[in-house]
Amino acid sequence: MVVNLAKQIIEDTSKENMVIAIWWKRAIAFVLDVIFVLGILVLLTRGRITFAWELNILIENPSETILWFLVNWFLIFAAFWLYFKYSGRIMQRSLGQRFLKLAIIFGDGTMMPEKNWEKRAFYKLRYLLPVIGIILGILDLIKIMNSETHQSRIDWYTNTIVVMDWSLPSEIRVLLK
Repeated sequence: MVVNLAKQIIEDTSKENMVIAIWWKRAIAFVLDVIFVLGILVLLTRGRITFAWELNILIENPSETILWFLVNWFLIFAAFWLYFKYSGRIMQRSLGQRFLKLAIIFGDGTMMPEKNWEKRAFYKLRYLLPVIGIILGILDLIKIMNSETHQSRIDWYTNTIVVMDWSLPSEIRVLLK
């Protein structure tokens, strides 16, 4: 049986002193991560990665541009997957989450196992899809705001909770970087 610590925290705040992360902090953390990773990709590709969003080039001359379009999107997805996977494994959170003092813990209140970061990173790629990602992101923010556990669909799939790092017990807080 999976223990849902988020529900316990909401129901009995005297038992657990963990503070669930606010929806807008989670959204800002993701935006900061996107700025960071895309900034690095822009520098590494000398700005050519931005062709991934220029659909008119793809429509005008598809035979010459389809390969570069696909390569750019592959680079974007690969970079974000690697970023979320390894920042999670190393720091138990991304840089944006670290900046906003957020931490991701497993549903039973322990640190998230290393193997689960791949799954969480893969699910986060849905937010990068043009237009669809924005819609899914807004739906998840609404779910976080309206849910008593303040969990997104990704949190439910991976059995995680996003909390304020300063509210964690000291034995867990020392493991964060």
